[in-house]
Amino acid sequence: MFGILIFNGDRPDIALEDGTLYGGLHCGDCFRYYADGWLHVRLEYNEDEWVLVCHENPIPIKYGTQVNL
Repeated sequence: MFGILIFNGDRPDIALEDGTLYGGLHCGDCFRYYADGWLHVRLEYNEDEWVLVCHENPIPIKYGTQVNL
């Protein structure tokens, strides 16, 4: 299932290709994120911001990016 990563209220969410929302992401949720190719990432909250973690390296979130569940 494909969608676009968005910020919805107080946490990241995914606007799915059918127009519905995933329902809010939580720490530890895993999905694929497109950044010059597909990366397997995990969502985490780091101090005061949401970040993606790939191979234990934090990646700043770029909202509006395509994701795959």
